[in-house]
Amino acid sequence: MSKNHENPSPRHAKGEDTRKKLVEAALGSFQAQGYRGTGLSQLLNESGFPRGSLYFHFPDGKEQLGVAAMQLARGEIGAGIDTAFEAAKNPTEALRLIADGFAAELETSGFARGCPVTTVALEAGDDTPGLRDACAQTYDDWIERLTAHLKAAGMGAARARRLATFALSAIEGALILARSRRSTTPLYEAVDELSLLLKQGRMS
Repeated sequence: MSKNHENPSPRHAKGEDTRKKLVEAALGSFQAQGYRGTGLSQLLNESGFPRGSLYFHFPDGKEQLGVAAMQLARGEIGAGIDTAFEAAKNPTEALRLIADGFAAELETSGFARGCPVTTVALEAGDDTPGLRDACAQTYDDWIERLTAHLKAAGMGAARARRLATFALSAIEGALILARSRRSTTPLYEAVDELSLLLKQGRMS
């Protein structure tokens, strides 16, 4: 391994920092306003970077930036799922911790920010195949994480995957209702019902 690879130059580090800030700004805007409701000019104004910086890091434009934002969300929320299960005594408690995280985001944003991936996935179509695939891959990643944790809690593999898929579907749907109603109640009601299924799952 070369010395330059071991110690990135200040210019390289600055470039990576710029890219990271652009992706973070994009994720925040997409989460609140949607993919199509967010313009590149707005992103540049909010991030404070010139247009040249955006096209240097994302030469294919907005969709490439959107894919990077979904990848960031995948890692951040995926890590949150893992942390919740590691901290909880059982799967039900873990789901409540996950719900608490989403509820806090909803309340502190005035119910403007739900799940960033769902907000974007509802808009991704045939004209943005890369973005659509990035959303699908993110959901698959989260389902795999949930499945692994449910299996670790003693649930059979097939049952664990079905419940993981249903749990994610229920929570994502509840987040949409929560934003519409400006209330976290749908989120916690979904978790209450999921807890009953989890108990049945452990017995099956």
